[in-house]
Amino acid sequence: MNERELVKVAGSSSLAKDLSTGVVINTNEEEIRLARKRKEIRLQEKADREQMTSEVSDLKSEIAELKALIKAMAEK
Repeated sequence: MNERELVKVAGSSSLAKDLSTGVVINTNEEEIRLARKRKEIRLQEKADREQMTSEVSDLKSEIAELKALIKAMAEK
């Protein structure tokens, strides 16, 4: 495995640049953990919104069906 050569980024205690790839890496484990948690929460919220949108759509369809049934019954 290639050994990465990291150089600290000036003005930051938690950023380092990988000289072989040019990528800037966050070396603060706590910041990384918090960023992953924020992403997990964001993805869960998105899934929740999509589920609620689907449920609302289903409810609208059911209400339209009930209205049609009530209207048909009233016409008899």
